[in-house]
This record gives sequence, structure tokens and C-alpha cells, in this order.
Amino acid sequence: MALTENEPTNSVELQLARDTLGPFIDAPTAQLFLPQARQIPQAAWEIIRNVLENNPQAREDVACLTKLLAEESQAALDLNMADLGANDTAEPSGFSLKPAERLPLTEKCHHYAGQHEVPWDIQKYFSQRYSIFSYYDDGVYMTDDAWFGVTPEPVANQIAYELSEDHYDPKKTTLIDAFGGAGGNTIAFALSERWERIISIERDADTLACAQHNAELYGVDPDAITWILGDSFDYVDKLVNSPETLHPDLRVDLQTTMVFASPPWGGPGYRTDEVFDLSTMQPYSLNQLHEAYKKMDHLLFLPRTSDIRQIAKLAPGGQKLEVIQYCVEGASKAMGAYIPGEVSPASEE
Repeated sequence: MALTENEPTNSVELQLARDTLGPFIDAPTAQLFLPQARQIPQAAWEIIRNVLENNPQAREDVACLTKLLAEESQAALDLNMADLGANDTAEPSGFSLKPAERLPLTEKCHHYAGQHEVPWDIQKYFSQRYSIFSYYDDGVYMTDDAWFGVTPEPVANQIAYELSEDHYDPKKTTLIDAFGGAGGNTIAFALSERWERIISIERDADTLACAQHNAELYGVDPDAITWILGDSFDYVDKLVNSPETLHPDLRVDLQTTMVFASPPWGGPGYRTDEVFDLSTMQPYSLNQLHEAYKKMDHLLFLPRTSDIRQIAKLAPGGQKLEVIQYCVEGASKAMGAYIPGEVSPASEE
């Protein structure tokens, strides 16, 4: 834990802060409270922890934390926020989305050493861990939910290779990984060194912390990826309709940007149906995905039994679409559909 110049080191009050905040004591915004520890009662620390636990943005953004504390309880108003220098340390708060800072691993981030530690419902995936992450034993971390959606490393590498070679378009310089997860695809894209910019989006803070950690473990340059803690649909909507509301580092040219989307495949039948109806895919159907990303070229990573006829309907102007089956050890694992974006009038001229 970092200590500030005026922090009451080894005081009873500081120990109370440590005990109450737990893993959130290392959050940048929590650090601002420590010099005032002698004036903050336990009830107030409990309010602070509750806000930090439920609002990841508040761990980094002082203005956000201040607002939430004020809303949470009248007791929070007694914390004398002016003494914390919030106005001096907070970033401009006028943007709806900003790049995520480096997030710490939490108690929901796991590196399981043996099957005896693994919950029963992910033991199947744990047995395949080296095909998911070849560096697994070096310290890969994942949340339990992330095991269900991570792309096997050979497939992620193949997709990255195709976008670097077989489907290389020099006009496309930015890649958005719309469902970053624990980082499998994002890492492969970064290691390919094909993209000038990679933006990886993940809505769960614990999973994003794992992705950032795993990228570092694989030796990815920290500057190669811009991480977003948020929803890809929200981001793309703002990118298309109100880019001025985004932090400048998140604004990109739609004509030079491509989207890779590996969404959850929940819903009835994708494991058992001979032909899977993509209109039933949950929580996002094929049409929802396409409508969100149609302004840009996009590669949709879908179940291997997906209905080709439904995908074909997305082809603009009667064009043919390329669909690829991705296999591991001779068995198909997924399908990739390459869909060109809508051409703007300016680019048609």
C-alpha cells in the first residue's frame, strides 16, 4: 500500500481504515483519504468501501467518488472533501467514457493451481487451460465467468494472423475488441504488431483487471492497448453519434477502424442444435450485433453451427461474405463472419 507524506503511519486510525476498506485501500481515490484518517469514523469508512466496491469508476475518479458519497449518506458530507484536494487531482469530468487505468487484481481474480481448487462448472475448461493460455502456469488470472467465453489461444492467433495477412487492409489501422474478456484475443492482436491502435472493451472490472495482468504477462507493450471499462454498444453509439462526449484518446476514424466482436453465446441450443438460430442468441442476437457495428468492417465470432443463411442476409448490396470455421485439433470450435461496413458517401466518390 502506498503511503502519502502526511499519512498517520502505524496509527490505530490507519489500521481501522485498512481493516474496513480491505482490498480497496489501494484504490487511488482511497489513498486520498488516508491523511485524514484520524478524523474519519468507522461508519464513514464503511460508506466509502461500499461505494468503491459497487462503482469501479469511483476507485479512479475523485469527482465521481465525491458525488456518490454525497448521494450515499449525509455522513459522507462530513468527510471534508475540500481537504483532499479533489479539485486538483481529478481529471476533467466532462467525458462520458475515458480510458481505464491499470486495475488491481481482486478476490474474484483466480489463478487455480490444481483441479481440486476449481469450481465444478469450469473444471472442463480448466482441463483445457494450456490451449486457452499457453502461459497459464506463468500466472494467468481469470474470473470464473471468463472461462466460459475465452477464445483458445491457437484460434486467437489465427484470427490475428488473418487480419495481418490474408485480410490485410492498409487503410484499417485501429481495431476495437468489443468483448475483451480476460484478454485472449486482445493479446493476440497486440502481439501481431499489425495495428497502430487497439481498443479493448470489458464491462466487468474484475475481468478487465485479469486482462490487463495477462497482457503484461505475455509481454505486450503497455502502450499498445487502450482499455475501456464499459459497454461496447454504448461506446460505439457515442463514437458514431456523439464522439465529442468521449475522451480524446477514445475518438477514432470510423473509416480506418475495424471491430472484432466475440459476444457471449448464451441461449437455447447453441451446443446441441444442428443449425443454431442466431436470432435466439443471448444476451445479444446477430441483428443487434450487426446494427451496433455496421458503420465499420466487423468480424463476428459466432458458434460453429450458426445459421449461414442468417449471416448471408447481412451482406451489403448483394455481396458475398466470407465465413471461416476455426478448428483446434481437427474439431471446429467457432465460426468467423467477415462483414464489410457501410460505405459513407464521401468514400464512394
